[in-house]
Amino acid sequence: MSHKVFQERLERLEGRLLEMSYSVQKLVEEAVSYALTSDGSVDAIRMADRAIDAEEVGIEEECIELLALHQPMASDLRLLVTILKINSDLERIGDHAVNIAEAAERLQKSVQPPAMPPEVAEMSRIALEMLRDAMEALVHRNAEEAQNVRARDDRVDGLHESVFRVMLTHMLEANISACLQVILISRNLERIADLATNIAEDVVFMVEGITVRHAGAPEAKPAD
Repeated sequence: MSHKVFQERLERLEGRLLEMSYSVQKLVEEAVSYALTSDGSVDAIRMADRAIDAEEVGIEEECIELLALHQPMASDLRLLVTILKINSDLERIGDHAVNIAEAAERLQKSVQPPAMPPEVAEMSRIALEMLRDAMEALVHRNAEEAQNVRARDDRVDGLHESVFRVMLTHMLEANISACLQVILISRNLERIADLATNIAEDVVFMVEGITVRHAGAPEAKPAD
């Protein structure tokens, strides 16, 4: 395989990853909309997630083929490894969107369900912004943009803790199972923010060649 052909396939592969990220963002938006307004369909969300699962497999197979045929070095290798990791994280975000929709469905069927805390909508907004910005950092090859995404994760964690405390107080007067569904929705949004953070950390690795995923771990920069 010539280097030109390899680069063309690599560009198409990155384009597929970006398209997958748009699909995942839309899926999360639909799941949250269903949780907040009951507008939508859990079956449609599950079906969209299956399409994302299939694309995840396709992108992974293309990455492995390019790795095997071209044996890239330095920046090309980091890009392929980053695509593989982001591909897996996007698929997992799709799974969390399904979890949100299914928890919302159970909540809607509950007797005396609690009101949805406003923190849930705020968590959704921040988590989706983090995901969009992490993918933009990939496109721009910008480690600073990626670091800014990482800085927002604590805000989502704090909102999740607030939802948890509110639901604990509601359990005394409302349906315990229903309160648990709200906590599950919040927990899945927190995990989406965590995965967006993972993506941002992978972008830092791709751009700068350093690993920042584990806070406090020593950073080693590989030779180009």
